[in-house]
Amino acid sequence: MEQYIAYIASASGEKRVNDHRYQHINPEPLLEAMGGDAAACRHMFGTFAQSAPATFARLEQAIHADDAAQVKREAHSLKSMTALVGAGVLTDMLKSIETQSRAEPPVCAQPRLAELQALFADVAAEVRHYVDQVGVAQ
Repeated sequence: MEQYIAYIASASGEKRVNDHRYQHINPEPLLEAMGGDAAACRHMFGTFAQSAPATFARLEQAIHADDAAQVKREAHSLKSMTALVGAGVLTDMLKSIETQSRAEPPVCAQPRLAELQALFADVAAEVRHYVDQVGVAQ
C-alpha cells in the first residue's frame, strides 16, 4: 500500500509534511510532479543527499581557489539540485553566486561562504530527514 504525503503550508511559511515542519525545503512541487508517488519523490531526494555534498565541496574549493569557471559550473549544478528539493533561499543564493562569478572574481563570494555553508547544512539535514522518515510506513 502506497502512502501519499500530506502537505500543508502554514502562515509562517514553514512546510509541513506528515506533521514535520520544514523551513528550508519544499517537497510538494516535486511530489505533485510525480503524481503523488512518495517512493519516487524520496528516491529523488535521496539522489540529492548522495550527490549534493560533493558538488558543494567542489564549489567551496573553487571559491577559495578563485576559479571562475569552476564556480559557475558547480553553482549552476547545485542550483538545479536545490531547486529540485524546493530549497528556494539556497537556490537564489547559488544563482547570485553564479551570476556574481561572471562579473567579479569568485573570491568575492568568500564573505558569504559561512552563510552558504550554514544554509546548505540546513537543507541537507532536512533532505536527509525527508528521505529517512517521510512516506515510511509507521
